[in-house]
Amino acid sequence: MNAMMWPWLSGVERYPKLSGFRPILGEDGMVSSPHAKASAVGVEVLRKGGNAVDAAIATSAALMVLLPMQCGLGGDAFWLIASPRGIEALDASGRAPRTASAEQLRSSGYSAVPSRSAYAVTVPGAVSGWMEAHAALGSIKLSELLRPAIEIAEQGYFLSRHGVASFRVAERDLREKGALGIWSSRGELPNLYQRIRQVSLARTLDSIGRSKGEEFYRGEIARSITETVRNSGGWLTEGDLADHTAEWVTPISTNFRGYDVFTTPASTQGFALLAALARVSSVSELPLSNFSADNIHLLVEAVGASLQDRDAFNDDRRRVGPALESLWSNDWISDFSDQFDPQRRSAFSAQPGNRTTKGDTAHLAVVDCNGMAVSLIQSLFFDFGSAIPVNTHGFTLQNRGAAFHLDEGEPGVLEGGMRPPSTLMPSILMRGNMPSLVFGCMGGDGQVQTQLQLLIDLVDDQLDVQQAISKPRWYLDRSGEGECKLLMEEGFELATREALERKGHKIGLLTRWEEIMGHAQAIAITTDKVMVGGADPRSDGQVAAL
Repeated sequence: MNAMMWPWLSGVERYPKLSGFRPILGEDGMVSSPHAKASAVGVEVLRKGGNAVDAAIATSAALMVLLPMQCGLGGDAFWLIASPRGIEALDASGRAPRTASAEQLRSSGYSAVPSRSAYAVTVPGAVSGWMEAHAALGSIKLSELLRPAIEIAEQGYFLSRHGVASFRVAERDLREKGALGIWSSRGELPNLYQRIRQVSLARTLDSIGRSKGEEFYRGEIARSITETVRNSGGWLTEGDLADHTAEWVTPISTNFRGYDVFTTPASTQGFALLAALARVSSVSELPLSNFSADNIHLLVEAVGASLQDRDAFNDDRRRVGPALESLWSNDWISDFSDQFDPQRRSAFSAQPGNRTTKGDTAHLAVVDCNGMAVSLIQSLFFDFGSAIPVNTHGFTLQNRGAAFHLDEGEPGVLEGGMRPPSTLMPSILMRGNMPSLVFGCMGGDGQVQTQLQLLIDLVDDQLDVQQAISKPRWYLDRSGEGECKLLMEEGFELATREALERKGHKIGLLTRWEEIMGHAQAIAITTDKVMVGGADPRSDGQVAAL
Protein backbone atom coordinates (compact mmCIF):
# COMPACT_ATOMS: atom_id res chain seq x y z
CA MET A 1 0.00 0.00 0.00
CA ASN A 2 1.34 3.40 -0.96
CA ALA A 3 1.98 5.30 2.27
CA MET A 4 1.17 8.57 0.51
CA MET A 5 -2.43 7.39 0.08
CA TRP A 6 -2.96 7.20 3.83
CA PRO A 7 -4.55 10.43 5.14
CA TRP A 8 -1.72 11.73 7.32
CA LEU A 9 -3.24 15.13 8.08
CA SER A 10 0.10 16.65 9.03
CA GLY A 11 1.20 16.10 5.45
CA VAL A 12 -1.33 18.57 4.09
CA GLU A 13 -1.57 21.00 7.00
CA ARG A 14 -0.04 24.45 6.68
CA TYR A 15 1.44 24.06 10.16
CA PRO A 16 2.02 20.33 10.67
CA LYS A 17 3.03 20.68 14.32
CA LEU A 18 -0.43 22.11 15.07
CA SER A 19 -2.40 19.50 13.14
CA GLY A 20 -3.48 17.69 16.32
CA PHE A 21 -5.31 20.70 17.76
CA ARG A 22 -8.91 20.52 16.54
CA PRO A 23 -11.63 23.10 17.18
CA ILE A 24 -15.23 22.30 18.07
CA LEU A 25 -17.76 23.17 15.38
CA GLY A 26 -21.39 24.19 15.81
CA GLU A 27 -24.18 26.23 14.31
CA ASP A 28 -26.95 26.69 16.89
CA GLY A 29 -24.94 27.87 19.89
CA MET A 30 -21.56 27.60 21.58
CA VAL A 31 -19.87 28.24 24.93
CA SER A 32 -16.16 28.24 25.70
CA SER A 33 -15.03 28.55 29.31
CA PRO A 34 -12.11 27.46 31.53
CA HIS A 35 -14.09 24.59 33.05
CA ALA A 36 -15.83 21.86 31.04
CA LYS A 37 -18.73 21.59 33.50
CA ALA A 38 -19.44 25.32 33.28
CA SER A 39 -19.44 25.19 29.46
CA ALA A 40 -21.95 22.33 29.63
CA VAL A 41 -24.17 24.43 31.91
CA GLY A 42 -24.14 27.33 29.45
CA VAL A 43 -24.87 25.28 26.36
CA GLU A 44 -27.80 23.59 28.13
CA VAL A 45 -29.33 27.04 28.65
CA LEU A 46 -28.97 27.65 24.92
CA ARG A 47 -30.53 24.24 24.21
CA LYS A 48 -33.57 25.23 26.27
CA GLY A 49 -34.07 28.42 24.26
CA GLY A 50 -32.10 30.91 26.31
CA ASN A 51 -30.02 33.56 24.59
CA ALA A 52 -26.32 34.35 24.91
CA VAL A 53 -26.82 36.63 27.93
CA ASP A 54 -28.82 33.92 29.72
CA ALA A 55 -26.11 31.35 29.00
CA ALA A 56 -23.36 33.75 30.08
CA ILE A 57 -25.02 34.33 33.47
CA ALA A 58 -25.46 30.59 34.06
CA THR A 59 -21.87 29.86 32.99
CA SER A 60 -20.53 32.73 35.08
CA ALA A 61 -22.28 31.42 38.20
CA ALA A 62 -21.05 27.87 37.58
CA LEU A 63 -17.46 29.11 37.23
CA MET A 64 -17.76 30.85 40.61
CA VAL A 65 -18.52 27.46 42.16
CA LEU A 66 -15.98 25.46 40.16
CA LEU A 67 -13.06 27.92 40.10
CA PRO A 68 -13.15 29.77 43.46
CA MET A 69 -9.49 30.71 43.08
CA GLN A 70 -10.21 32.61 39.86
CA CYS A 71 -13.61 34.22 40.37
CA GLY A 72 -16.48 34.46 42.81
CA LEU A 73 -19.39 36.41 44.21
CA GLY A 74 -16.86 38.65 45.98
CA GLY A 75 -15.27 39.78 42.70
CA ASP A 76 -15.77 42.00 39.66
CA ALA A 77 -16.78 41.42 36.04
CA PHE A 78 -16.79 43.18 32.68
CA TRP A 79 -19.13 42.33 29.81
CA LEU A 80 -18.97 42.99 26.07
CA ILE A 81 -22.22 42.15 24.27
CA ALA A 82 -22.97 42.17 20.54
CA SER A 83 -26.73 42.11 19.95
CA PRO A 84 -29.37 43.72 17.73
CA ARG A 85 -28.93 46.76 20.03
CA GLY A 86 -25.36 47.09 18.77
CA ILE A 87 -22.18 46.39 20.69
CA GLU A 88 -22.25 47.43 24.34
CA ALA A 89 -19.97 47.23 27.34
CA LEU A 90 -21.13 46.66 30.90
CA ASP A 91 -18.82 47.65 33.75
CA ALA A 92 -19.67 45.43 36.72
CA SER A 93 -16.65 46.45 38.78
CA GLY A 94 -16.81 47.96 42.23
CA ARG A 95 -15.49 51.22 43.61
CA ALA A 96 -13.30 51.84 46.62
CA PRO A 97 -15.25 52.43 49.85
CA ARG A 98 -16.19 56.09 50.34
CA THR A 99 -13.96 56.39 53.42
CA ALA A 100 -10.91 54.77 51.77
CA SER A 101 -7.86 56.93 52.42
CA ALA A 102 -4.40 56.84 50.88
CA GLU A 103 -3.25 59.26 53.59
CA GLN A 104 -4.36 56.87 56.32
CA LEU A 105 -2.28 54.05 54.83
CA ARG A 106 0.75 56.27 54.21
CA SER A 107 0.64 57.54 57.80
CA SER A 108 0.52 53.92 58.97
CA GLY A 109 3.79 53.26 57.16
CA TYR A 110 2.47 51.59 54.01
CA SER A 111 3.98 52.36 50.61
CA ALA A 112 1.30 50.32 48.82
CA VAL A 113 -2.14 48.94 49.62
CA PRO A 114 -1.42 45.66 51.48
CA SER A 115 -2.60 43.10 48.99
CA ARG A 116 -4.22 40.46 51.21
CA SER A 117 -5.75 42.93 53.66
CA ALA A 118 -9.26 44.28 54.15
CA TYR A 119 -7.94 47.65 52.90
CA ALA A 120 -7.75 46.06 49.44
CA VAL A 121 -11.43 45.00 49.45
CA THR A 122 -13.55 47.01 47.03
CA VAL A 123 -17.27 46.66 46.37
CA PRO A 124 -17.96 43.26 44.71
CA GLY A 125 -19.48 44.11 41.33
CA ALA A 126 -19.97 40.80 39.51
CA VAL A 127 -23.49 40.10 40.83
CA SER A 128 -24.64 43.55 39.68
CA GLY A 129 -23.49 42.55 36.19
CA TRP A 130 -25.90 39.60 36.27
CA MET A 131 -28.66 41.94 37.44
CA GLU A 132 -28.11 44.61 34.81
CA ALA A 133 -27.44 42.32 31.85
CA HIS A 134 -30.45 40.19 32.77
CA ALA A 135 -32.77 43.19 33.11
CA ALA A 136 -31.69 44.49 29.69
CA LEU A 137 -31.42 41.31 27.62
CA GLY A 138 -32.23 38.21 29.66
CA SER A 139 -35.11 35.95 28.64
CA ILE A 140 -35.12 33.34 31.46
CA LYS A 141 -35.67 34.07 35.15
CA LEU A 142 -32.47 34.78 37.06
CA SER A 143 -33.40 32.17 39.67
CA GLU A 144 -33.57 29.51 36.94
CA LEU A 145 -30.24 30.59 35.44
CA LEU A 146 -28.52 30.20 38.81
CA ARG A 147 -30.10 26.79 39.51
CA PRO A 148 -27.35 24.71 37.77
CA ALA A 149 -24.63 26.46 39.81
CA ILE A 150 -26.66 25.88 42.97
CA GLU A 151 -26.91 22.17 42.17
CA ILE A 152 -23.16 21.92 41.54
CA ALA A 153 -22.49 23.63 44.86
CA GLU A 154 -24.91 21.32 46.70
CA GLN A 155 -23.93 18.04 45.03
CA GLY A 156 -20.25 18.86 44.68
CA TYR A 157 -17.63 18.62 41.96
CA PHE A 158 -14.29 16.82 41.76
CA LEU A 159 -11.17 18.88 42.30
CA SER A 160 -8.68 18.82 39.41
CA ARG A 161 -4.89 19.10 39.45
CA HIS A 162 -5.22 22.80 38.67
CA GLY A 163 -7.51 23.24 41.66
CA VAL A 164 -5.18 21.36 44.00
CA ALA A 165 -2.21 23.45 42.86
CA SER A 166 -4.14 26.69 43.44
CA PHE A 167 -5.10 25.71 46.98
CA ARG A 168 -1.51 24.75 47.78
CA VAL A 169 -0.09 28.01 46.47
CA ALA A 170 -2.54 30.06 48.54
CA GLU A 171 -2.54 27.77 51.60
CA ARG A 172 -0.79 30.16 53.98
CA ASP A 173 -3.17 33.04 53.24
CA LEU A 174 -6.27 30.86 53.33
CA ARG A 175 -5.26 29.37 56.69
CA GLU A 176 -4.34 32.75 58.13
CA LYS A 177 -7.71 34.22 57.15
CA GLY A 178 -9.69 31.16 58.23
CA ALA A 179 -11.05 30.54 54.73
CA LEU A 180 -10.41 26.82 54.23
CA GLY A 181 -13.65 25.95 56.02
CA ILE A 182 -15.54 27.11 52.93
CA TRP A 183 -14.33 24.00 51.07
CA SER A 184 -13.49 21.59 53.90
CA SER A 185 -15.53 20.94 57.04
CA ARG A 186 -12.27 20.18 58.89
CA GLY A 187 -10.43 23.21 57.56
CA GLU A 188 -7.96 21.11 55.57
CA LEU A 189 -6.56 21.52 52.08
CA PRO A 190 -8.72 19.64 49.57
CA ASN A 191 -7.13 16.64 47.87
CA LEU A 192 -6.96 15.62 44.23
CA TYR A 193 -10.34 14.40 42.92
CA GLN A 194 -11.99 15.18 46.25
CA ARG A 195 -15.68 16.03 45.99
CA ILE A 196 -16.08 19.69 46.95
CA ARG A 197 -19.48 20.63 48.32
CA GLN A 198 -20.34 24.24 49.14
CA VAL A 199 -23.73 24.28 50.85
CA SER A 200 -23.42 27.85 52.16
CA LEU A 201 -22.59 29.11 48.67
CA ALA A 202 -25.61 27.23 47.28
CA ARG A 203 -27.89 29.00 49.75
CA THR A 204 -26.33 32.35 48.85
CA LEU A 205 -26.86 31.80 45.12
CA ASP A 206 -30.45 30.78 45.79
CA SER A 207 -31.02 33.98 47.78
CA ILE A 208 -29.51 36.06 44.99
CA GLY A 209 -31.75 34.39 42.40
CA ARG A 210 -34.96 34.77 44.42
CA SER A 211 -34.25 38.43 45.24
CA LYS A 212 -32.97 39.27 41.74
CA GLY A 213 -29.70 40.29 43.35
CA GLU A 214 -31.13 42.74 45.88
CA GLU A 215 -30.20 40.57 48.86
CA PHE A 216 -26.53 40.80 47.87
CA TYR A 217 -26.36 44.60 47.93
CA ARG A 218 -29.14 45.65 50.30
CA GLY A 219 -30.02 42.62 52.42
CA GLU A 220 -28.63 40.02 54.76
CA ILE A 221 -25.73 39.06 52.46
CA ALA A 222 -24.67 42.72 52.30
CA ARG A 223 -24.68 42.91 56.09
CA SER A 224 -22.50 39.80 56.33
CA ILE A 225 -20.02 41.21 53.79
CA THR A 226 -19.64 44.52 55.60
CA GLU A 227 -19.40 42.87 59.01
CA THR A 228 -16.62 40.64 57.68
CA VAL A 229 -14.67 43.60 56.29
CA ARG A 230 -15.20 45.68 59.42
CA ASN A 231 -13.95 42.85 61.64
CA SER A 232 -10.88 42.57 59.39
CA GLY A 233 -10.10 46.28 59.71
CA GLY A 234 -11.36 47.53 56.32
CA TRP A 235 -13.50 50.45 55.20
CA LEU A 236 -16.42 48.84 53.31
CA THR A 237 -19.89 49.78 54.62
CA GLU A 238 -23.48 48.79 53.87
CA GLY A 239 -23.90 52.19 52.22
CA ASP A 240 -21.08 51.40 49.77
CA LEU A 241 -22.89 48.22 48.73
CA ALA A 242 -26.36 49.81 48.61
CA ASP A 243 -25.12 52.60 46.34
CA HIS A 244 -23.50 50.25 43.84
CA THR A 245 -24.88 49.52 40.36
CA ALA A 246 -23.29 48.12 37.22
CA GLU A 247 -22.83 50.74 34.51
CA TRP A 248 -23.36 50.58 30.76
CA VAL A 249 -20.38 52.26 29.09
CA THR A 250 -19.26 52.91 25.53
CA PRO A 251 -16.80 50.30 24.27
CA ILE A 252 -13.60 51.42 22.59
CA SER A 253 -12.40 50.14 19.22
CA THR A 254 -9.87 50.34 16.44
CA ASN A 255 -9.66 48.88 12.94
CA PHE A 256 -7.13 46.14 12.31
CA ARG A 257 -6.75 44.43 8.94
CA GLY A 258 -10.33 45.42 8.00
CA TYR A 259 -11.89 44.19 11.26
CA ASP A 260 -13.14 46.35 14.11
CA VAL A 261 -11.61 45.28 17.41
CA PHE A 262 -13.85 46.19 20.38
CA THR A 263 -12.93 46.04 24.03
CA THR A 264 -13.76 47.76 27.30
CA PRO A 265 -12.70 51.31 28.26
CA ALA A 266 -10.83 52.52 31.34
CA SER A 267 -10.57 51.59 34.14
CA THR A 268 -9.71 48.40 32.20
CA GLN A 269 -6.48 48.06 30.25
CA GLY A 270 -8.34 47.45 26.98
CA PHE A 271 -6.83 50.57 25.43
CA ALA A 272 -3.38 48.94 25.69
CA LEU A 273 -4.45 46.27 23.17
CA LEU A 274 -5.68 48.93 20.73
CA ALA A 275 -2.44 50.87 21.19
CA ALA A 276 -0.38 47.72 20.55
CA LEU A 277 -2.33 46.97 17.35
CA ALA A 278 -1.84 50.57 16.19
CA ARG A 279 1.90 50.31 16.81
CA VAL A 280 2.16 47.03 14.90
CA SER A 281 0.25 48.54 11.96
CA SER A 282 2.43 51.68 12.00
CA VAL A 283 5.48 49.52 11.26
CA SER A 284 3.92 46.88 9.01
CA GLU A 285 0.56 46.85 7.29
CA LEU A 286 1.39 43.45 5.81
CA PRO A 287 0.32 40.16 7.41
CA LEU A 288 2.74 38.98 10.06
CA SER A 289 3.65 35.55 11.35
CA ASN A 290 3.92 34.95 15.07
CA PHE A 291 6.47 32.22 14.27
CA SER A 292 9.09 34.62 12.92
CA ALA A 293 11.75 36.16 15.18
CA ASP A 294 11.53 39.51 13.33
CA ASN A 295 7.77 39.64 13.78
CA ILE A 296 7.84 38.48 17.41
CA HIS A 297 10.37 41.25 18.05
CA LEU A 298 7.93 43.82 16.62
CA LEU A 299 5.03 42.44 18.65
CA VAL A 300 7.05 42.42 21.88
CA GLU A 301 8.21 46.00 21.32
CA ALA A 302 4.61 47.10 20.64
CA VAL A 303 3.42 45.32 23.79
CA GLY A 304 6.16 46.85 25.93
CA ALA A 305 5.36 50.39 24.78
CA SER A 306 1.62 49.89 25.21
CA LEU A 307 1.94 48.45 28.71
CA GLN A 308 4.03 51.47 29.64
CA ASP A 309 1.10 53.60 28.45
CA ARG A 310 -1.20 51.45 30.54
CA ASP A 311 0.92 52.02 33.63
CA ALA A 312 1.12 55.76 32.98
CA PHE A 313 -2.53 56.49 32.21
CA ASN A 314 -5.01 53.84 33.37
CA ASP A 315 -7.41 55.10 36.02
CA ASP A 316 -11.07 55.53 36.85
CA ARG A 317 -12.86 56.89 33.77
CA ARG A 318 -13.79 60.07 35.62
CA ARG A 319 -10.12 60.91 36.08
CA VAL A 320 -8.65 59.94 32.71
CA GLY A 321 -11.10 61.80 30.48
CA PRO A 322 -11.40 61.56 26.67
CA ALA A 323 -7.67 62.21 26.09
CA LEU A 324 -7.03 58.51 26.68
CA GLU A 325 -8.32 57.76 23.18
CA SER A 326 -5.28 59.50 21.71
CA LEU A 327 -3.12 56.61 22.92
CA TRP A 328 -3.90 54.62 19.78
CA SER A 329 -3.98 57.60 17.40
CA ASN A 330 -1.49 58.09 14.58
CA ASP A 331 0.06 61.10 16.32
CA TRP A 332 0.72 59.21 19.54
CA ILE A 333 2.20 56.09 18.02
CA SER A 334 4.33 57.88 15.42
CA ASP A 335 7.23 58.05 17.89
CA PHE A 336 7.14 54.27 18.15
CA SER A 337 7.43 53.69 14.39
CA ASP A 338 10.17 56.33 14.15
CA GLN A 339 12.20 54.76 16.97
CA PHE A 340 11.53 51.10 16.25
CA ASP A 341 14.75 49.22 15.51
CA PRO A 342 14.17 45.85 13.80
CA GLN A 343 17.55 44.68 15.05
CA ARG A 344 17.64 45.78 18.69
CA ARG A 345 15.48 45.65 21.78
CA SER A 346 14.47 49.06 23.12
CA ALA A 347 13.66 50.40 26.57
CA PHE A 348 10.02 49.54 25.85
CA SER A 349 10.72 45.85 26.27
CA ALA A 350 13.58 46.19 28.76
CA GLN A 351 12.17 48.28 31.61
CA PRO A 352 9.98 46.53 34.21
CA GLY A 353 6.60 47.93 35.18
CA ASN A 354 5.50 49.48 38.45
CA ARG A 355 2.03 47.96 38.76
CA THR A 356 0.76 44.96 40.66
CA THR A 357 -0.50 42.83 37.78
CA LYS A 358 -0.79 39.38 39.33
CA GLY A 359 -4.19 37.98 38.41
CA ASP A 360 -6.31 34.86 38.56
CA THR A 361 -9.28 35.30 36.27
CA ALA A 362 -11.96 33.45 34.27
CA HIS A 363 -13.11 34.44 30.79
CA LEU A 364 -16.06 32.93 28.95
CA ALA A 365 -17.37 33.31 25.42
CA VAL A 366 -20.92 32.62 24.25
CA VAL A 367 -22.65 32.83 20.86
CA ASP A 368 -26.31 31.92 20.32
CA CYS A 369 -28.24 30.86 17.24
CA ASN A 370 -29.42 34.42 16.56
CA GLY A 371 -25.89 35.81 16.46
CA MET A 372 -25.90 37.45 19.90
CA ALA A 373 -22.41 37.18 21.38
CA VAL A 374 -21.04 37.73 24.87
CA SER A 375 -17.44 38.11 25.96
CA LEU A 376 -17.41 38.11 29.78
CA ILE A 377 -14.49 38.19 32.18
CA GLN A 378 -14.64 37.95 35.98
CA SER A 379 -12.01 37.91 38.69
CA LEU A 380 -11.01 38.20 42.35
CA PHE A 381 -7.64 39.72 41.28
CA PHE A 382 -5.16 37.50 43.21
CA ASP A 383 -5.88 33.79 43.61
CA PHE A 384 -8.81 33.70 46.08
CA GLY A 385 -8.65 37.52 46.14
CA SER A 386 -7.98 38.91 49.59
CA ALA A 387 -8.49 35.36 50.98
CA ILE A 388 -10.87 37.01 53.49
CA PRO A 389 -13.91 34.71 53.71
CA VAL A 390 -17.55 35.60 54.17
CA ASN A 391 -17.89 32.24 55.88
CA THR A 392 -21.63 32.35 56.41
CA HIS A 393 -22.13 32.69 52.67
CA GLY A 394 -19.33 30.58 51.23
CA PHE A 395 -17.10 32.96 49.25
CA THR A 396 -14.00 35.13 49.57
CA LEU A 397 -13.72 38.84 48.82
CA GLN A 398 -11.63 40.31 46.05
CA ASN A 399 -8.54 42.45 46.62
CA ARG A 400 -8.78 44.62 43.50
CA GLY A 401 -8.00 47.65 45.66
CA ALA A 402 -4.38 46.45 45.75
CA ALA A 403 -4.07 47.91 42.24
CA PHE A 404 -4.44 51.45 43.59
CA HIS A 405 -1.39 53.65 44.18
CA LEU A 406 -0.82 55.60 47.38
CA ASP A 407 1.31 58.43 45.95
CA GLU A 408 -0.64 61.61 45.24
CA GLY A 409 -0.48 62.67 41.61
CA GLU A 410 -0.06 59.10 40.36
CA PRO A 411 -2.74 57.68 38.04
CA GLY A 412 -4.86 55.20 39.92
CA VAL A 413 -4.27 56.78 43.33
CA LEU A 414 -6.52 55.42 46.07
CA GLU A 415 -9.57 57.62 46.62
CA GLY A 416 -12.99 56.84 48.01
CA GLY A 417 -15.60 56.12 45.32
CA MET A 418 -13.08 55.50 42.53
CA ARG A 419 -12.65 52.31 40.55
CA PRO A 420 -9.18 50.75 40.72
CA PRO A 421 -7.13 50.17 37.56
CA SER A 422 -8.13 46.77 36.18
CA THR A 423 -6.38 44.27 33.94
CA LEU A 424 -9.70 42.71 32.86
CA MET A 425 -10.56 43.22 29.18
CA PRO A 426 -13.08 41.10 27.23
CA SER A 427 -12.93 41.61 23.46
CA ILE A 428 -14.98 41.04 20.31
CA LEU A 429 -13.82 41.28 16.69
CA MET A 430 -16.54 42.59 14.35
CA ARG A 431 -16.87 42.16 10.59
CA GLY A 432 -19.28 44.93 9.69
CA ASN A 433 -22.30 44.50 11.96
CA MET A 434 -21.63 40.83 12.72
CA PRO A 435 -19.36 39.35 15.40
CA SER A 436 -16.44 37.45 13.87
CA LEU A 437 -14.47 36.50 16.99
CA VAL A 438 -15.44 36.47 20.68
CA PHE A 439 -12.30 36.13 22.80
CA GLY A 440 -10.44 36.87 26.00
CA CYS A 441 -8.09 35.37 28.57
CA MET A 442 -6.83 35.57 32.13
CA GLY A 443 -3.40 36.78 33.07
CA GLY A 444 -2.78 40.37 34.26
CA ASP A 445 -0.20 41.83 31.85
CA GLY A 446 -0.67 38.70 29.77
CA GLN A 447 -4.20 39.61 28.70
CA VAL A 448 -2.93 42.26 26.27
CA GLN A 449 -0.11 40.00 25.10
CA THR A 450 -2.21 36.89 24.55
CA GLN A 451 -4.99 38.77 22.78
CA LEU A 452 -2.46 40.42 20.47
CA GLN A 453 -0.92 37.02 19.64
CA LEU A 454 -4.34 35.48 19.04
CA LEU A 455 -5.26 38.23 16.60
CA ILE A 456 -2.00 37.82 14.66
CA ASP A 457 -2.40 34.03 14.66
CA LEU A 458 -6.02 34.16 13.51
CA VAL A 459 -6.09 37.15 11.17
CA ASP A 460 -2.59 37.10 9.68
CA ASP A 461 -1.47 33.46 10.04
CA GLN A 462 -4.98 32.08 9.35
CA LEU A 463 -4.86 29.49 12.15
CA ASP A 464 -8.14 28.21 13.52
CA VAL A 465 -9.00 29.17 17.09
CA GLN A 466 -7.87 25.93 18.72
CA GLN A 467 -4.52 26.04 16.92
CA ALA A 468 -4.06 29.69 17.89
CA ILE A 469 -4.88 29.03 21.55
CA SER A 470 -2.79 25.85 21.79
CA LYS A 471 0.36 26.99 19.97
CA PRO A 472 3.37 28.09 22.04
CA ARG A 473 3.11 31.62 23.42
CA TRP A 474 5.58 34.21 24.60
CA TYR A 475 5.18 36.57 27.54
CA LEU A 476 7.03 39.80 28.30
CA ASP A 477 7.59 39.46 32.05
CA ARG A 478 7.84 42.96 33.53
CA SER A 479 7.55 41.88 37.17
CA GLY A 480 11.19 41.37 38.08
CA GLU A 481 13.91 43.71 39.23
CA GLY A 482 16.38 45.15 36.76
CA GLU A 483 15.08 44.31 33.31
CA CYS A 484 12.28 42.47 31.58
CA LYS A 485 12.58 38.88 30.46
CA LEU A 486 10.89 37.38 27.40
CA LEU A 487 9.46 34.05 28.52
CA MET A 488 8.88 31.55 25.72
CA GLU A 489 7.09 28.23 25.92
CA GLU A 490 8.66 25.08 24.58
CA GLY A 491 7.87 24.71 20.90
CA PHE A 492 9.52 27.79 19.43
CA GLU A 493 12.40 26.90 17.13
CA LEU A 494 15.90 27.23 18.61
CA ALA A 495 16.85 29.50 15.70
CA THR A 496 13.93 31.82 16.59
CA ARG A 497 15.03 32.11 20.21
CA GLU A 498 18.65 32.69 19.24
CA ALA A 499 17.66 35.40 16.77
CA LEU A 500 15.66 37.16 19.50
CA GLU A 501 18.63 36.93 21.84
CA ARG A 502 20.82 38.57 19.20
CA LYS A 503 18.32 41.45 19.17
CA GLY A 504 18.92 41.86 22.91
CA HIS A 505 15.95 40.03 24.41
CA LYS A 506 16.65 38.10 27.60
CA ILE A 507 14.98 34.73 27.00
CA GLY A 508 13.49 32.48 29.66
CA LEU A 509 12.52 29.04 28.35
CA LEU A 510 9.38 27.45 29.82
CA THR A 511 7.78 24.07 29.36
CA ARG A 512 4.67 23.63 27.19
CA TRP A 513 1.37 25.20 28.29
CA GLU A 514 2.57 27.13 31.33
CA GLU A 515 0.02 28.74 33.67
CA ILE A 516 1.65 32.18 33.37
CA MET A 517 0.52 32.29 29.74
CA GLY A 518 -3.09 32.46 30.93
CA HIS A 519 -6.26 30.66 29.90
CA ALA A 520 -7.73 31.83 26.59
CA GLN A 521 -11.20 31.12 25.23
CA ALA A 522 -12.42 32.01 21.76
CA ILE A 523 -15.32 31.44 19.37
CA ALA A 524 -14.96 32.41 15.73
CA ILE A 525 -18.03 32.86 13.50
CA THR A 526 -17.47 32.38 9.77
CA THR A 527 -19.27 34.30 7.05
CA ASP A 528 -21.41 31.17 6.64
CA LYS A 529 -22.31 31.42 10.37
CA VAL A 530 -20.37 28.31 11.35
CA MET A 531 -19.18 28.58 14.97
CA VAL A 532 -15.58 27.46 15.53
CA GLY A 533 -14.59 27.17 19.18
CA GLY A 534 -11.36 26.75 21.11
CA ALA A 535 -10.46 26.37 24.79
CA ASP A 536 -7.07 26.58 26.43
CA PRO A 537 -5.20 23.35 27.23
CA ARG A 538 -3.56 25.34 30.05
CA SER A 539 -6.94 25.26 31.83
CA ASP A 540 -9.65 22.71 32.68
CA GLY A 541 -11.74 24.26 29.93
CA GLN A 542 -13.65 22.86 27.01
CA VAL A 543 -16.00 24.06 24.31
CA ALA A 544 -19.62 22.92 24.30
CA ALA A 545 -21.68 23.33 21.13
CA LEU A 546 -25.10 22.78 19.59
